Amino acid sequence: NGRRVLLQLLHPNCSRYLSPDDLGSLNLSIPSLCAKEGSEVNSEAKNNESSKEMADQEVVAVQADESTSPAENLPLAEGGKKDPRVRRQELLVSSGLAESMIDVCIENAGELLRSNFGKEVLYEVAKGGSDDILCPTLDDKLNTLHETIASLASESKSEASEEEHVLENFHSSRTIRKLVMDCPKFASTLWKNALKGKSEFWAQGHSCKVVTAFLESSDFKVRELAKTELQPLIDSGSLKIPEAKQLPKEV
Repeated sequence: NGRRVLLQLLHPNCSRYLSPDDLGSLNLSIPSLCAKEGSEVNSEAKNNESSKEMADQEVVAVQADESTSPAENLPLAEGGKKDPRVRRQELLVSSGLAESMIDVCIENAGELLRSNFGKEVLYEVAKGGSDDILCPTLDDKLNTLHETIASLASESKSEASEEEHVLENFHSSRTIRKLVMDCPKFASTLWKNALKGKSEFWAQGHSCKVVTAFLESSDFKVRELAKTELQPLIDSGSLKIPEAKQLPKEV
């Protein structure tokens, strides 16, 4: 499944997307390569004595190269391999892949949100990837994606009559909820563009989970965005949230 490759780049080794067997296979080594590495080490050890004189000359050459080839001084992990984050940055951002993925998500936001599989890719892209790998390089593109999703959420039910509204569809409502919980920038855009002044209307059904996500967010600013409008709904019993997440009443 091609989406797994994209998800691995966006969020490496995530148990939501890869089975235990898949995760285990990522750590497997190839015996033939290991044996080759071992023989190379032995060969290098035998040749150490005969290459001492050449070493001094090589050091001088390397020092000269370092002053003229700064691009080669990339962080390396043990074994001479590039640091995983640097490799991801190159594969996703430098290559233009991430920008193309964002464009696809913008053009097909509604379809991906409602898709059982596409929603995962859209979620990771809209969040900026694990460790914000897409930020700040692609911030403008991500903001456009957030606005696109918020625009879909702001549609009235009649406008989305051919398909379930994204706030009511099983898959899309849960994806949007997760984005509210995990991406404060998206939460702010969604509230201002789609939910502010309309939260009472959406405080039921699947859409209720999106509304309550603002109160359950770990981000103080996200909670404050919705506090004034949602507290009366909680007090009247129109909106229910987990007891542990109840907003403190002002004295």
